[in-house]
Amino acid sequence: MRTKTTIITVLVALALMVAIGALKLYTSNTGYQEQESVTAVKKAKQWYSFNQVKSVTPFRGTDAYQVIQAKQKGKKVYIWVPDQPKKAPFLERLASEGITQGQAIQKLADARLDVKRIISVRLGAIKGNPVWEITFLNSKNNYNYVSFYFESGKEAQRILNL
Repeated sequence: MRTKTTIITVLVALALMVAIGALKLYTSNTGYQEQESVTAVKKAKQWYSFNQVKSVTPFRGTDAYQVIQAKQKGKKVYIWVPDQPKKAPFLERLASEGITQGQAIQKLADARLDVKRIISVRLGAIKGNPVWEITFLNSKNNYNYVSFYFESGKEAQRILNL
């Protein structure tokens, strides 16, 4: 009876330690992302004027960016803040200067690729050019990436079957 209680106590203690470790890892990662967002907004304010930040989204492509969606004089604007400014440029575009997220999804549909499920649609940049990157799974559950230039809507890059 005593060994059964000891085993249960050890298992509960191990489960508790794993749960605490997972929570610590999650909060640490979330805190890092929040800090990156705050830093990106500070950097952007040195270059551009905007009054309301709607969101900050990380993009990890050839060049890493934090993409800020903000309001500037009542208009929606996107600002790409490079993680390494010496390697990639700062970019700014009014939302009205490019295609929308919905239009990018429609362009993917028009490409008639094998799309089972869209994972994400986000702004990024390829070689200093703003893009919408769509990540999706195909019928074989392979990851795929297709990017469309923000301004023209033309396909910028296609990486299939990863």
